[in-house]
Amino acid sequence: MQDTPLETRMPSSDGQSVSLDTTPSQPSYTVLTVAPDATDAECMAASGTDLSLYRWVDDRPRFEAIETRQNRGLARPIVKTFTSRWAGRVPNPVMLTHIVTTRCNYSCGFCSFADTLNSVSDELSLEEIEKTYATLGDMVNVIVYSGGETTVNRQLPEIIEAAYRLTPVKSVYVISNAWKPDLLFEITHRLMQTCPELHLTWSLSIEGPREINNRARYTKKNGWDAWQNTIDTMWGLKRMRQLFGYNQLDVQLCTVCTPDNAHCLPDWYDMVRDVLQPDKWNLNLMRRSVQMSDHAMASWTDRRQKQQLEPFEQMYFDLTEQVRQDVLAGRLKFLYHTEHPMDGALKSAVDLMSQEENRTVLQGDPPQIPCRAGTSGAYIGSNGAVSGCEEFANHPTDNKTYGMLRDFGYDFQAIWHGQKAAQYRQKSGCASECYGCTLESQKNYPSVLVSFKQLVRAASMAPSIG
Repeated sequence: MQDTPLETRMPSSDGQSVSLDTTPSQPSYTVLTVAPDATDAECMAASGTDLSLYRWVDDRPRFEAIETRQNRGLARPIVKTFTSRWAGRVPNPVMLTHIVTTRCNYSCGFCSFADTLNSVSDELSLEEIEKTYATLGDMVNVIVYSGGETTVNRQLPEIIEAAYRLTPVKSVYVISNAWKPDLLFEITHRLMQTCPELHLTWSLSIEGPREINNRARYTKKNGWDAWQNTIDTMWGLKRMRQLFGYNQLDVQLCTVCTPDNAHCLPDWYDMVRDVLQPDKWNLNLMRRSVQMSDHAMASWTDRRQKQQLEPFEQMYFDLTEQVRQDVLAGRLKFLYHTEHPMDGALKSAVDLMSQEENRTVLQGDPPQIPCRAGTSGAYIGSNGAVSGCEEFANHPTDNKTYGMLRDFGYDFQAIWHGQKAAQYRQKSGCASECYGCTLESQKNYPSVLVSFKQLVRAASMAPSIG
């Protein structure tokens, strides 16, 4: 018996939608199109966004700026890192990934935290986090906040403000599923005023066109439109930047390339580039984490034994190469809003280099960027586990946690320079879970930030990005 075809909405040559038959293995989805010279208002209308539904887009609450005298330049931690290495000392981290909660209101089959998501976890309190941040050292320039869903932690704004007061952090990335747009708008108003020297980037998770995304981002609430929430949040943040002069605010869309959405990604990329136009689009590669013990996806080793890329891996390879070409040709917006334009271009160049490194890893070639997790990059779990990366901290049979903050009186330095840290730091990049690693925030970025060779490459690429 033949499969019953599904109807897919695809664009015709005149920009309208036409029907196309496909098989059930490729779920139907809608493609959005606009005229080449469409205005932001027209693009917003095409995506179904009505910002009048949200109070905090146009209504700004007032907050007082936090007084701080931190030196937030990147040059200082880079120099101190090189000096420490030359002297044979372990440097303090330049980049931190902080998991602020393992709770999440969605249940996504590709989540790399599958085994620990929504598990009972004794999360660090704000007071405990403040004590920890006070001992991070004087070199932290970038903090990535992740989860779970970060905004489920009601004290997320206070946590970021604590980092701003107590550390020299300059750039903060917050990963969110944007389940509650007005909440993200309110947090943004607060942070842009209390932390005026901070560069804030919201990284909004979205897995493709509406039908694909909402199928992937499973929630028990009937009629919940996760896709629309994310798109509304993106447009709202862009408007807030324009209305209120939040010149160090960025919003990027982040898509994970998986076997379930690979078939739609070329169309999705066109929609992102031509209609939605976020400040930046990230395409990450699905990986089988140590926390995905029951997932049907084959391990990295098993996939490589086939001596060819899986279809979703090939899609990642091809699309990230297209992104690079489009960025350098000026066809794709890919630039951060930073205090100095060249800083934004440099950040964007690092993103392209990270994707290039992942393509190298996919091909089975030796990594071009050595892993610095545990030296330049640090990881703090929601329960206070300190490690070099999330894979080390959460391995079910070979846990490589450097120490628990509560056991050390919240003294990060005591853990970072302790015996376990020295032991496990030697395994960075060469442990079994490191094979095939494509962790951008914990492997690639910390390494580039403190590599003279890679920074020179980024600086040479940056003038072509605008």
